[in-house]
Amino acid sequence: MTTTAAPQWDTLPVHAQEVRRVREAFIEAYGREPDGVWSAPGRLNLLGEYIDFLGGSCMPMPLPYRTYVAGSLRRDGVLRASSLQMPGDERTVVVRDIQPGHLKGWFTYVAGVAWAMNHEGGRDIVLPPDFGADLLINSRVPVGGGLSSSAALECSTALALLDLSCPLRPGCPEADELPSDRSPGNDALRARLAQVCITAENKVAGAHTGGLDQTASLRSKPGQALVVDFRDFSIDPVRVNAAENGLSFLVIDTKTPHELTDGGFAVRRAASESCAQALGLRFLRDALPQDLSCAGLGERAAKQWRLDLVDSSVNRALAALEERGTPADFPRGWVRHAFHDMALVGRASYLLKNADSLGAAAFGEAGRIFTESFVSMRDELRVSRPQIDVAVDACLAHGALGARIVGGGFGGAVMALIPTDRLGEAAQAVAQAYAEHGFAEPRFLPMVAGFAADHDWPEHSSALGREGDTLKGCSCGD
Repeated sequence: MTTTAAPQWDTLPVHAQEVRRVREAFIEAYGREPDGVWSAPGRLNLLGEYIDFLGGSCMPMPLPYRTYVAGSLRRDGVLRASSLQMPGDERTVVVRDIQPGHLKGWFTYVAGVAWAMNHEGGRDIVLPPDFGADLLINSRVPVGGGLSSSAALECSTALALLDLSCPLRPGCPEADELPSDRSPGNDALRARLAQVCITAENKVAGAHTGGLDQTASLRSKPGQALVVDFRDFSIDPVRVNAAENGLSFLVIDTKTPHELTDGGFAVRRAASESCAQALGLRFLRDALPQDLSCAGLGERAAKQWRLDLVDSSVNRALAALEERGTPADFPRGWVRHAFHDMALVGRASYLLKNADSLGAAAFGEAGRIFTESFVSMRDELRVSRPQIDVAVDACLAHGALGARIVGGGFGGAVMALIPTDRLGEAAQAVAQAYAEHGFAEPRFLPMVAGFAADHDWPEHSSALGREGDTLKGCSCGD
């Protein structure tokens, strides 16, 4: 007799409660009230994987799952941090002594931000000589789920360190009058802080990322996706109004941890970048036309144009590489995927921007584009896993318009676009399939509007609406 597996839904974090919890934990750990609390979201990337470092565009939006940092200023140059996820693992380092390669584990993301602020932050971001801090961290972003838990930690830490250092900077307000120019409205500063966090992850933590996660965490807009052009890090917010069309996003933590520090990633990234060099381009994205929307074309014609473009672009890139003596084991699939996902983002962003006029057909095609990207990641990049494949197949068999890997693959999470009235059915199908395969029990993540990294306590004028702001197109689960 087959036992029916019930889907397990995570409890949606309540922001005010999480802020209070990290404050109380700080008091218990350090014996005093923190000077402030900051937080940053994980991100859900709708489309565009492994192309940010090649100048492609990606489509992230903020999750309601955040990393919280409570902190207080020290004036002895010492950075001390502890995490509720790592009880008993308090870490301490002298800020001026932080060096890449000398730290391990979760603390590399915290100390790495301080190092990057001092080495690449600019005069208004560099930490004062005697600056130190006590930090207490609590993360509600699933770790290893492809939802950018590391970037959420980096970005919340960056805001905390910048604000905490204010009393040591000439002309800066007192700690209880934190400057409003740190708010999400100051996108120029947010863009620079994102670069600091990218440097921290690449040079100190050793995870070679292109900036998608940090940009999304610091620069997102509530209830919207960002189309981020990674040639210049410009952003174009796009409203995702799936709910108005009876649709929701289902996010599944497959409980299959992924590792971006895998050596194969670095090799394949270098191979993809070598194509741009062979073509005489700064970014591989520049090998494609600027406009990839196929505006005015129907779905079938747009797909054929896209596939023809990918084929011709791959052939041109490989021909340029052959003149240089391409190795026999060159990962051609990675180059094909890069061109393919770049073209998919161009079409999908057009569909979502024009969903009001295009109607339900826009989301139907967007869903199929999500699945097309998954197939590329599975077959060309080979970054899927059996757990991912089973989740995608179950969603598609139970009403999903499309489904794909979230993040870099090698495990992680799955995202599906599903009619809202079939969410329960799809979640049940995934849970049952996992039980039958003997996989670890997946978790299903409820979705409401996320918002960019911010200073949460004491409250100030930049505070955004936190509770009950349902993200159009992202409501799911109960």
